[in-house]
Amino acid sequence: MLNKQDGKINEIVYHNTSYYNGKYRYFPTITDLKCILDEIINANSTTNYIRITPFYINELLDMQIEFEEYIFFIECRDWFDEKIQEEHIIDCLNVPDTSRVHNDFRLGSILYPLCQKEDVRSFKIALEQYKEKLREILPIMMEIAKKEMELTDDHIPFGYFCFEIHSG
Repeated sequence: MLNKQDGKINEIVYHNTSYYNGKYRYFPTITDLKCILDEIINANSTTNYIRITPFYINELLDMQIEFEEYIFFIECRDWFDEKIQEEHIIDCLNVPDTSRVHNDFRLGSILYPLCQKEDVRSFKIALEQYKEKLREILPIMMEIAKKEMELTDDHIPFGYFCFEIHSG
């Protein structure tokens, strides 16, 4: 069960990812995710964090694959400096429990941004950058899914990307 939390952004996430009063979760598609991100951006607010985990489902094969290395995680803190932000990105890139790893610091800075609490401008910019970066990330994830799930052309029409969204 998904608990409803206070705050504009948490309410947006709750209303777009749960149904039957939080008893069940809905995992938005890429189109839905972009709409949710626009709604969050237009809320002119921040929250403690937002985590977006992408995964690909293929209904024909009854399989799915999660892309831990492409999780988006924005955290709003009371204070941080450039060194803390750099350490945060490096820590997020060096996840020991994933079989696929990328060490692209530039991509990491987009996927794992920090912002200061109540800094709506930075928060919105980070979300916009992630939304734009999805154009590059989705084809990479599709290639990974094709390889690891051994997808053929016959399988592709039965697959789609979804995103698990948490906020707090």
